[in-house]
Amino acid sequence: MATYLATITIGNFVVTESTTPSGIPVYVATDPRQVAGSAAAVAQIPKMIDFFSSTFGPYPFASTGAIIDRAPDVGYALETQTKPIFSSAASVGTMAHELAHQWYGDSVSPRRWSDIWLNEGFATYAQWMYTEYNGGASVSQTFNSSSNYGRAASSPFWQIVLADPGPEDMFSSIPYNRGAMTLHALRGKLGDDTFFRVLHEWAAGHRHGHAATADFIALAERESGQNLDAFFDVWLFQKGKPTTW
Repeated sequence: MATYLATITIGNFVVTESTTPSGIPVYVATDPRQVAGSAAAVAQIPKMIDFFSSTFGPYPFASTGAIIDRAPDVGYALETQTKPIFSSAASVGTMAHELAHQWYGDSVSPRRWSDIWLNEGFATYAQWMYTEYNGGASVSQTFNSSSNYGRAASSPFWQIVLADPGPEDMFSSIPYNRGAMTLHALRGKLGDDTFFRVLHEWAAGHRHGHAATADFIALAERESGQNLDAFFDVWLFQKGKPTTW
């Protein structure tokens, strides 16, 4: 376990216990004031875990769930191992994002903080996929939206190197959204069969370990049989909005 993924949370919680359809125990602790606002997200935890398991490979831990607190001074959710913690009522999208981190970020942790897109880009892309699976916008629609590829080329959003965003932008939208866009662009280049084989092998090959951007590039090239230098250069190592890849 990476140390930032540990938590101790003490307080007055409503605790529920259940299992996923595949039998994984689910434990959820919710501040009484957050129960109503989190009900939709909590109800979908088993569905999320089974969807991600079918997409990314077996769930890497012995149990799952969430801790939903009322901590307005914290202001964020975090993928604490097996039970992500939320500082306010959890939305369906954020719940999906934090649970996807159990594969990408928790079981496979980044070797360096500069590799943060391997955490946040993967979890964001998983959130996009779950939104589509759950009847919402398609992944392609989200990719092309005004929050993502639809941003103007002149936007500061494109002026940071994704593979090394620096401490000020490490948890900005850049590793999240541009990381997810990188994966969707890669999916288009490799095709679904190869792309999802890469994601599955990434989770399996580095299970309960850590890895770096160079490792992911090597895996994508090995599984696809393609030289992807130009692709990853424009998406990960250059400033500017990619136009060809």
